Amino acid sequence: MLSEQTFTFSPAEYLSIHRRLFKDIYKFAGKIRNYNITKKEWVLNGETVLYATADSLKDTLEYDFEQEKKFNYKGLSEQEIIEHIAHFISYLWQIHIFGEGNTRATAIFLIKYLRKLGFKNINNDLFAKNSWYFRNALVRANYEDLSKGIHKTKKFLICFLSNLLLKENYSLKNREMHIKFVEPIVGHVNTQNDLLKKDSEKSSEKNKKGSEKSSEKIMRLVKTNAQITIKELSEQLKISTRAIEKNISKLKTENRIERVGSDKGGRWKIIEK
Repeated sequence: MLSEQTFTFSPAEYLSIHRRLFKDIYKFAGKIRNYNITKKEWVLNGETVLYATADSLKDTLEYDFEQEKKFNYKGLSEQEIIEHIAHFISYLWQIHIFGEGNTRATAIFLIKYLRKLGFKNINNDLFAKNSWYFRNALVRANYEDLSKGIHKTKKFLICFLSNLLLKENYSLKNREMHIKFVEPIVGHVNTQNDLLKKDSEKSSEKNKKGSEKSSEKIMRLVKTNAQITIKELSEQLKISTRAIEKNISKLKTENRIERVGSDKGGRWKIIEK
C-alpha cells in the first residue's frame, strides 16, 4: 500500500486501509465494530482508554474527518503543524472504530496523509521500530484520571512525530510514559523507575523476540508452500491462530508478504526487496 501513489482523505480510505491490511486475518476487516470495547494497557497500569461507543462510531469518524478538512495549515510553524497532527491523529485513534488493528491502520493512514501534505520521504521505518511506543503515546494522549492527578498529554506523540518529520532525536522510552513514572532527580535513586525500566524492557524484548521468531518461521513455511493456511501454520508452529494472524499482519505492514486471491483459493506472495 505504501508504494502506491494513491490516497483520498476520507473515512472510506481509512476503512479501506484496514480492510486491505487484515482481509486475510479478520472477518471484520474494514468494518465498523458494533460492540463496545475496553483494553487493559500496561502504560496505564491495567486501566483502559475510554473508546467511542458503538452507536456513535460512524458519526464521530465523519465529524473528525470533516473538522480536519476544514483546518487550514497556512502560516503555521513546523512545531504547530506537528502539534495539530498529533491532535487529529490521537482523536482518530481514540474512536477505535475497528475491533482490532486500529493502531496499524492509523499508522498507515497517517503515513499516506503526511505524504499528501507534502512530507514525501515519510516511510514505515520509525513506526516499525517503535510500534509499541507509538501505541502507548496514543494511549497517553487519550487517558486522564483527575482523581489521581493524571492528565491527557500529547507530548510523547509530539516527540515521535518530531523524530518522524523533523529528524529530531528525542529518546522514545516506553517506561517514561507509564503513569507511575516519576521524573528522576539528579543524585536520587528511584526504585519505582528502575522497576518500570526492567518491566518495560522485559515486556518489549519478550514481544520482540517472540514476534520475530514466529514471523521468520512463517516466512520460511510460506516460501515452501504459498498456499498454506493460517490453521496449518498454527498447527505446525504450535501457536494460536490469533498469534499467526498478528504476525502475518506485521509482515504485511512491513511490506514483506501479501495475499493474492481469495481466502480459500488464494496464495501468499513474498515481496522481494
